[in-house]
Amino acid sequence: MRRMENPATDFLFRATAHRFGDGESARELARSAERLNEPALARDLLRNASYHELEPLLHAVVVDCMRSGHDPGLPQDLLDAWEEASARESARTAVIQFGAAKALKALEEAGIGAIPLKGFYLAARCYERKSARGFRDLDLLVREEDLGGLHRSLLDAGFQPAPERPSFVPAPACTVYSLPLAESGMAMEIDIHVGMHWPAEYERRTSFRASDIWDEAVAERVEGMAFLAMRPEHLVITTLLDVAVNHRYARLVKFRDVIETLRSRDLDWNKLVEDTRRWGVRSFVAPGLLYLCRMDPSCPVPSGVVDSLLPSYAFMRAFLRALPAEALPSHRSRSFSPANLLFFLLADDRRERYRGLAYIPKHLLKGLHRF
Repeated sequence: MRRMENPATDFLFRATAHRFGDGESARELARSAERLNEPALARDLLRNASYHELEPLLHAVVVDCMRSGHDPGLPQDLLDAWEEASARESARTAVIQFGAAKALKALEEAGIGAIPLKGFYLAARCYERKSARGFRDLDLLVREEDLGGLHRSLLDAGFQPAPERPSFVPAPACTVYSLPLAESGMAMEIDIHVGMHWPAEYERRTSFRASDIWDEAVAERVEGMAFLAMRPEHLVITTLLDVAVNHRYARLVKFRDVIETLRSRDLDWNKLVEDTRRWGVRSFVAPGLLYLCRMDPSCPVPSGVVDSLLPSYAFMRAFLRALPAEALPSHRSRSFSPANLLFFLLADDRRERYRGLAYIPKHLLKGLHRF
């Protein structure tokens, strides 16, 4: 990886792509940390690491580097903050693990298929170091016709609906369920999905359908829990869709998710390209792959895949100029920035690009409330 002008960005990219147990990776990461004792750079790194939800990963990476004899020599306040965040996330994930086992068992007994999404599944199935991936709830994808049975099963298992929370699924189910832990004041939450939970306009902008995921889902058993899982090509596509549409690429932890998936699973890249095109999501997946290859040049994305998927229309070129990979650590998904405005003009379908252009005044008026 070529060194970047901003040492904090260089360090974050190297940490995001770090290979555990690899002495060369540890050595290069330690070298990239040499200038991070400067107070301004250290503050920048601390702030960006927190925003991008990288603290558990950074703690695991620093420990790995030290064990290999390549101490990054980072300021102690950074190390303390990441260690504290890692301990906090470990406690949280243990609680979620307990509730997940309870919920998945109840759904299995009721004959209701469920696909765990995001951090819970990725940490359990793909991450080499499970402690490197925190998560705050259990996201479950279910079929809409199973919502009634899911609602009854979760209630019988002790979960409580949260009707006051934002709703993305139809009655009788709720989007959020919680499981209180007796006398602890703590609870774990389940977030129910029947689709991507993205802004409604993207159902129109793309041809993505959750039913396609169900058609090729496979049964898995991980850590004693039985559930259905996406095929790895769909896992990569939906992770990149999540970081694009829901975060405007402003979550580096999602790129680590893809890196861990590619390192742990064999992908059919022809299938990934085919489904990306069929779902009309090249405008969101291709920039994500481009950013991924910039962070991790050793990432096993076959030559030509990004070029074959990346659209060449003017709005896309303008977006990539406004948000180069080097800008991602300081990028904020809810900032009122040119990149976030240009994002509304991205779509595989030309009509949707111009529809987005017509909506720009509306987006400007909504300002920070939208971004």
